[in-house]
Amino acid sequence: MGINLKASAYNNADWNMQLQVNDADTSALMDFTGAAIEIAVKDANNCVKLCGSVANGKVTLPSTGIIEWLFPASDMSGLCAGQYKMGGVYQLNNETIALFTGELSIIDGVASI
Repeated sequence: MGINLKASAYNNADWNMQLQVNDADTSALMDFTGAAIEIAVKDANNCVKLCGSVANGKVTLPSTGIIEWLFPASDMSGLCAGQYKMGGVYQLNNETIALFTGELSIIDGVASI
């Protein structure tokens, strides 16, 4: 199921993103009820810089087949401008499945509140 994503975000603002996931066989929206989901961002040295999950509240399931994550500006401020690796995985029914991998470009937002 894994896909390759490219995204960009500012290091002085919230990073909010949604991903719609359909079953590869039926095209129906995936039901993630009860799933453990994790979204992570790593730097070039493979150090985790952001980690969100359903458990810590940074990943939510607003409707069937939709995964949404929100890293507040306070989390994003720890990232220097540049390229980062990102990925997502979920665990359901004793299976761990990759959702996506990709690249996150962090843009220096200059101003901050």
